[in-house]
Amino acid sequence: MNNSASSRKWYPWFVAFVGLAVLFISNGYTATALSVFDESLLNEFGWDRGPFKFRDLLTFAITAVVAPFVGIVIDRVNLKWLLITGMVLLSAGYFGYSQLTADGSGGLATPLALVALAGLAVMATIVWREAQGYFARTAALVVIAATMAAVVYYRFIDPMALHQVYIIHVVFSLALSTAGTMVVVVLVTSWFLKSRGLAIGIALLGTSLGGIVLSRANIEIIQSTSWREAFGYLALVPLLFAVLIFFFLRGSPKDAGVVAIGQEAGARDLKSYGLTFAEAIRTPTFWVIGISGFLTYYSILALFNHMFLHMRGLGFEPAQAANALALLGTLATISKLAIGWLADHIDRKLVFLGALAVMFVGVLLIAMGGREWVWIGIGITGCGWGGLFTLYNMLTVNNFGLKEIGRINGTVSLLESLGGGLGIWLTGKLYDVFGSYEVPFDVIAAAVLLGFAIGLFIKSGSPEAMGLQPAAVGRIKAGSLR
Repeated sequence: MNNSASSRKWYPWFVAFVGLAVLFISNGYTATALSVFDESLLNEFGWDRGPFKFRDLLTFAITAVVAPFVGIVIDRVNLKWLLITGMVLLSAGYFGYSQLTADGSGGLATPLALVALAGLAVMATIVWREAQGYFARTAALVVIAATMAAVVYYRFIDPMALHQVYIIHVVFSLALSTAGTMVVVVLVTSWFLKSRGLAIGIALLGTSLGGIVLSRANIEIIQSTSWREAFGYLALVPLLFAVLIFFFLRGSPKDAGVVAIGQEAGARDLKSYGLTFAEAIRTPTFWVIGISGFLTYYSILALFNHMFLHMRGLGFEPAQAANALALLGTLATISKLAIGWLADHIDRKLVFLGALAVMFVGVLLIAMGGREWVWIGIGITGCGWGGLFTLYNMLTVNNFGLKEIGRINGTVSLLESLGGGLGIWLTGKLYDVFGSYEVPFDVIAAAVLLGFAIGLFIKSGSPEAMGLQPAAVGRIKAGSLR
C-alpha cells in the first residue's frame, strides 16, 4: 500500500465494503438465514422447538456478556486478525452442523468443544485481568464458568445431538464477538473522519443483506442437495473470505501508511484520539446513548420476533406475514445508507431524533391501527429503525473517539443486547397475560417514546474526540463540516 492520493481515495471505501461483506456473512450465518435450516433439522432429529431455539438465546446471551471484554481486545490488536478468527470460527461451526448425528458423535464434536473452551478461557483471563469492579468481574466469570461447565457436560457426559448444537452456538457467539458489528464499526470508523456516517451505513448494510440474500440462497442449496451438504458447502465461504482478508485488508490507516479520509497530512492515527473508558462512563452522554439504545433495541427486536405471529393474528396468510418481515428488513437496509449519508451533511443529533420520531409513528400505527394501518406502520418503522442502527454506532464513536472505543462500544452493546433480549421475552409474557398484542405493542411504543425523550440530551459529537485539527474544529462550529 503506497501513500499516493489515489490510494487514499479508494482504499478506505474498500474497507467499508469489506465491513459490509463481513457482516453479510457473520450476521447472515448466525442471526437470520440460519433459521431456514430449522425445518430440516427438526424433521431429522424430532426435537421440540423450545429446547432447539434455546441455541439462539445462548448465542446472544454469551455475546452480550463478553462484549465489554472483547472491547478490550479490540483496543489492543490489529482488527484484521479478529475478523479472520471470526470467519474461521463460523466455518468450523457450519462444518460441525454438517456432521451432526443422533447420538452426538459427529467427527467435529470434540474439536468444537475444545475450541469453545479455549475461547471462553481467553475471555475469562481477560475478565480476571481487566474487569473493573468486583460485581462486574464476578458476574462475568460466573457466566463464563457456567458455560464452560455446560460445554464439558454436553460433550463428554451427555453428548446428544441437540447438545452438540449448543456447543456450535457457543462457537458462534465467539465468532460474532470477533467478526460482528462491534469490530466492523471500529475498523471502518478508523479510516474515516469525513463521510463517516455514509461509511458506517455501507458496512451495516451487511446485517440486513445477509438475511435477505442468504435466506433465499440457502433454501435453493438445500433443495438441490441436502441440508448436510448445504452446511458443508456454506462452511467454505467464510474460510475463503478469511484468506482474502489476510492478503488484502489493512487493519488501520497506520498499517497502510496513510491517514484517514478527512484528516490532514501528517496527523496522528485516529485511534490516538478520544476518551478512556473510565472517562467515558463518567459522562452523561455515555448513559444517554446506552439507555436510549436499550429502549430502542427492546422495541425493534420485540417487533421482529413477534411480527409474524401478530400478522397471523390479524388474519394474514403465512406468506403475507413473512413479507411483513421482508418489508421491515428491506426498508431498514435502505435507511441505514440514506440516514448515514444525511448525518454527514446536517447535525447528526437532529437526524437521530428525527429517526426516533419516525420509528415512534410507525410503531404507534402498528400498535393501534389494526389490520388497516399495519403495512404503513411497518414501512415507517423500518425507515426509522435502519437509520438508528447506524446512528447509535456513529454517535458513540463521534462522542468518545477511538482511543478505547472497543470497551466503550462493548458496554453500550451489552445494554442494547439486554434490551433486545428483554423485549423479545417480555412481549411474549405480556401476550400470555392479556391474550393479544395490543398491550405489549403499546409498551413497545412507550419504550420508543421514552428513548426519544432521553435522546434529547445526547450530543452530536466531540471534535477533539474525532481527532479534528483546530482549523477543522472551527469549520464545525461554522457549520461547514459535520
